Amino acid sequence: MVPVPYHIWQQASETDQIDGHMMNSSEDDIVQLNRSHVKRATEALIRAFWNHPPLQYYFPDEAERERIAPYFFSLSVFNGIRYGEVHATSQDLEGIAVWLPSDNYPVILWRLLRSVPPSEILGVARYGGARMRGLGQYIDAVHGRLAPFKHWFLQAIGVDPQFQGRGYASKLLRPMLARIDEEGLPCYLETLEGQNVRLYEHFGFKVIEESNVPNTSLTNWAMLRDAR
Repeated sequence: MVPVPYHIWQQASETDQIDGHMMNSSEDDIVQLNRSHVKRATEALIRAFWNHPPLQYYFPDEAERERIAPYFFSLSVFNGIRYGEVHATSQDLEGIAVWLPSDNYPVILWRLLRSVPPSEILGVARYGGARMRGLGQYIDAVHGRLAPFKHWFLQAIGVDPQFQGRGYASKLLRPMLARIDEEGLPCYLETLEGQNVRLYEHFGFKVIEESNVPNTSLTNWAMLRDAR
């Protein structure tokens, strides 16, 4: 089984929430990424999530994390481009969000084989261990139990550290949530960082379950934004 690292990648801040309305650039500037952007998007996500709790949990050794992270995040970007949408705040990729329709989640192997180069899959399969599988299975089970209906899933949102605190997370969220509202669908996300809960509440998400991840020190917040 290939461990699939598509869970709880939420990296934002309350500063992003507060500053969001102060952005000078139009939200229409959001860029939808394609395969030509994968390398740069992967590098930006690595920087954004380097000290993120699940990545530290998976790979506490920094040398190991540095070796595995490119495989880890490129899978998410490749898969998001093929089976969902990957957005950036501009061509500079200050912030990136990965969105998946519920029909294409959870990620299964045959979809990975169609969307991701074999070298990336083999890299994660080689280095991904029991921790990744265990956390992933738990998060998938929570997701399936709490959101067994048609919805959009905010799989990942991250802002490159050099651009954090300037409202880029808000810039990524607003236009897509408006579109989801037009479609009459709910939106689901998970985060392992309590400091992010307030940000998502600002955008209409509500905590529907807070749970301790078994055999870890991690806490998972499952959040849902109802259809409008």
